[in-house]
Amino acid sequence: MSTLKRTILLTIAVLQFGPSASAETESKAETETEAEANGYGYTLESTLIMAIENDPWLKKSQYKEKSLLSQSQSQSSLPDPRASINLANLPVDDFSYNSQPMTQFKLGISQAFARGDSLELKLDIKKLQARVEPNLRANRKTQLIMMVGALWLDAYKAQHSISLINDKKYLFEELRDAAEINYTSALSKSSQQEIIRADLELAKLDDQVTVYSDQLHAAIRQLGEYVKLPQSYFINNEANSVNFVSRSLPSVTLLNKANALQQHPLVKAIDQNIESSQKMVELQEQGYKPQFMVNGSYAFREDAPNGMERPDFFSLGVSFDIPLFTENKQDQDVKAAIYDKEAKREEKALLLNQLMAAYNTQLSRLERLQQRQELYNSSIYPQVKLQGQASMTAYSNNEADFAELVRARIDEVNVQLTVLDIAVEIEKVKLRANYYQSNNSSEFLAQIRTQSSVSKEHRTMTIDNNSLSTTSGESHE
Repeated sequence: MSTLKRTILLTIAVLQFGPSASAETESKAETETEAEANGYGYTLESTLIMAIENDPWLKKSQYKEKSLLSQSQSQSSLPDPRASINLANLPVDDFSYNSQPMTQFKLGISQAFARGDSLELKLDIKKLQARVEPNLRANRKTQLIMMVGALWLDAYKAQHSISLINDKKYLFEELRDAAEINYTSALSKSSQQEIIRADLELAKLDDQVTVYSDQLHAAIRQLGEYVKLPQSYFINNEANSVNFVSRSLPSVTLLNKANALQQHPLVKAIDQNIESSQKMVELQEQGYKPQFMVNGSYAFREDAPNGMERPDFFSLGVSFDIPLFTENKQDQDVKAAIYDKEAKREEKALLLNQLMAAYNTQLSRLERLQQRQELYNSSIYPQVKLQGQASMTAYSNNEADFAELVRARIDEVNVQLTVLDIAVEIEKVKLRANYYQSNNSSEFLAQIRTQSSVSKEHRTMTIDNNSLSTTSGESHE
């Protein structure tokens, strides 16, 4: 091996592992700290809280609940009394008001009453329908945590993938510099190919940055559906999205409660609907009872033409219907209400099956992701690092070509991107699993903890207890 080649490789090793690398890392850490200060640094917790507080759906549900409560008062009230004014028994020959003893000016009033207990039942039905809304709001909040949390984690993964690739670029830049020195010194016939290969890999890294940048901005724009984005982001989104989300990956604690699905807000909402349906059956059964109406009237009469005084009339009466022919009306109405109640019972059973299947799916996926995480943590990632060292040593001793050295560097970057992807997916799966276990948003949010991911000495991707921490320096052997 030539002296120049040994010198070049020694220079690369010193740049990677020597004091100058430490100084460069320190400079990078300071730059990133300044960049983070210029970014937004949205934490997962703050993003979720903003999404819940500003959700129009929750406000709509509150208005709907108030509407149902108002209807419960109106529909449980008696109908307004009816008044009547009549000029009765007026003779058509002379239209005289006092010529005939039966001619009278009559004022009447009537009041209808509800069938059986129908008013109380209508009140109960509307109140039960109103009680569905708080459960739907609780579900909406936990659903927001799951959906917005997944978008936040997508933005986190894209943002940190960009950071990781940018931090690893210098490895390929140093390899290119080494190949260019060899080429200009005319020490190797393959040096020009090595320069082209190094340039190609750098271009591929730039393409990866573009892809992740597109994913980052797509996730941020989708977050804009739930969280108001800063105006400055739209003015200069490229510069301000570098640290749009915080640099620490939150850790989600997995909930595992007995009979949690039975207490799920959606299940509680269906329970309220079933109870409301039972009340509707009772309401329809009131159709078998008669409906009463009370009426009264007072009739004024003029005195006779000869001066004889005529007394006024007062009338009082009760009318009611007789539900005799119930086969085609009352019977069918009751059957329809019963069928509707049973349909809601089956809907609950279907929902429980769906929730159970979805929850078990997330647990199964979490188990596989944790297996992959352990494999990468204990085997693949350390072996990739050893492969990089071995490739460097072999290339230094003319036992490996430049392409193998480049492939080792590519593997190192790809493995670290995979490690990041697995860690983020684990937290997303935990969010989804906790959605099926949480009764309310407070319980859900309490399972999210922020972990520190910044170290001023090293930047590497590591896995610790199902989480990924990103540190500021570059890990060198």
